[in-house]
Amino acid sequence: MKHFDVIHPSFVAERRNVRLGLCTYGFQPFGISGSQHSTWTIIITPYNLPPSMCMKEPYMFFTAVLPRPKNPKHRMDVFLQPVIEELKHLWEEDVVTYDVSLIQNFKMRATFMWTISDFPAYAMLSGWGTAGKLACPYCGKYSQSIRLENSNKTSWFDCHRRFLKPDHPFRKNKTKFRKNRVEKGGPPPIMSGIEVLSEIEACGFFKSDRREC
Repeated sequence: MKHFDVIHPSFVAERRNVRLGLCTYGFQPFGISGSQHSTWTIIITPYNLPPSMCMKEPYMFFTAVLPRPKNPKHRMDVFLQPVIEELKHLWEEDVVTYDVSLIQNFKMRATFMWTISDFPAYAMLSGWGTAGKLACPYCGKYSQSIRLENSNKTSWFDCHRRFLKPDHPFRKNKTKFRKNRVEKGGPPPIMSGIEVLSEIEACGFFKSDRREC
């Protein structure tokens, strides 16, 4: 959030501008043994409030409910499209809003800061596959996942020592992690917004205007 304040001073200048986070979670309302049904909730929370208040029920906006026989999977973005359009409008344009404490109107903007979800819901929101050897959203194609010999399953054990400092003692530890393995490599490169868009364009989904990045 501090980084956001540095790169968007015009937004920070108006203290009443709203910072939002989106939470989503799915559950089976009839229990595991009941009839097959999956319900997904989408909640938007304002982070202008103190931490002790922002996650309390009165300040959580129940944005959408997705009752379906099965989870929405890749269709989540379809249900979120009206919400995203409204969030884009609140970011790009000032909206006249009433301040009840000062009894006056002001021009408000809103920003969408982050999402909060478990790993399966993260896959639905982002479109990132959270299964298989490339499941780690940080490592991506630079993943160091391994396949277990006996179960033939993918494991990410001991794939993240490379994020430690070069002189960290865990890098040279040959017993607590994978046996006789020393980590000498560094973390994967951090992609810029333009590089991310280039990879998406290569998949043929859309053509973006990179001047916006």
